[in-house]
Amino acid sequence: MLTPCDIDRLAQLSAKQQSLYCLALLQRMSPNYLLFCQAVELEHDADFKKLLALFWESAMYPKTRINFSAQRERFEDLIPEPQDYDMYGVYPALDCCVVAECLFSALLESTGQEAEQASQTSLASVLSFLELQFGEQSEAEIMQQELVQHEMAFQSALLDLVDQADGDKNAIQALKTLAVNHGVSNLGICLESN
Repeated sequence: MLTPCDIDRLAQLSAKQQSLYCLALLQRMSPNYLLFCQAVELEHDADFKKLLALFWESAMYPKTRINFSAQRERFEDLIPEPQDYDMYGVYPALDCCVVAECLFSALLESTGQEAEQASQTSLASVLSFLELQFGEQSEAEIMQQELVQHEMAFQSALLDLVDQADGDKNAIQALKTLAVNHGVSNLGICLESN
């Protein structure tokens, strides 16, 4: 539901900008994953937070050497299997992991499509959450939903910020502040412990 113009802009981002876009979406979606871990008493939250910190460190200090290939292998253990859980929360957690995979791809073997894939995953996560709450709706009704409007506004602001980010620490800090979003995820979920 991003405009064709926005999708073109996402495709034109450099590999570095693609990774920043994915990282910001991952940060914003992280409460969905962390809440799921709490709900099912899965002890992956500390590892996930550590990985998120490494991503930000790499963005902030590009000369830092981090072996993201090894991190990616470790990350595979953090991905929940939907068939193992009889609850909806596994799906937003899985969507968060998909965006993490987009980020790994952007950092390790960028195709130039990672930002668009992450963007679509985040929006799809919102849409499936709303469908669970309200059942099927027309496109007009969906676009009226507050979560959809927040998602579109967030992604638009994020794209503008990433487009202008020249890699300096202030720009990346501004990006992180936007992404942390006061600890509220794309689904409106907030962890008290954040």
